[in-house]
Amino acid sequence: MKISFKSRIERLDYLKLNHITVAEAQLLQFRKDSEHSSVYNQRFIITINDKVTWRGGSVSLGDNKAYITISTARMKKVFAVLGDIVQVELERDDSKYGFDVPEEFEEVLNQDVEAKHQFESLTLGKQRAIIYLVIQLKSSQKRIEKSLFFMENLKRAPKGQVTMRHVLGKDLP
Repeated sequence: MKISFKSRIERLDYLKLNHITVAEAQLLQFRKDSEHSSVYNQRFIITINDKVTWRGGSVSLGDNKAYITISTARMKKVFAVLGDIVQVELERDDSKYGFDVPEEFEEVLNQDVEAKHQFESLTLGKQRAIIYLVIQLKSSQKRIEKSLFFMENLKRAPKGQVTMRHVLGKDLP
């Protein structure tokens, strides 16, 4: 299901970010009866002015609204500036991580049962952050190396107390 609506690009100065606003009524259209999480925090495939698409999430804003951040780069692609009204299209993102998992990362997990177990015990946000860091690398070899690095750090981290500092190789025993 997709919904389409107009929203103004606004700024949250205290967070230093630009965003579009989504009303509760729009968010409720995506809510499944079996879900217990906040209606304001959902994952979407977002399209602005039929020109730029990305995966992202909504965050509670208060007053029965949520916001979705929009980067300056994306604003430039749709020729929009702060205060402009844009056409927004939202589609629920039911993928586990909100983006495609690199095959190199999946293969590293498949070959290391202990690392896979540690990775799966992390919060979804930490899992997403690790995968995102791997996705940023251009070459397949670098993605493999970084995946191995992160998994080795996960195995060395204190069980049940893993932080992103551990994953990045800091604060390890």
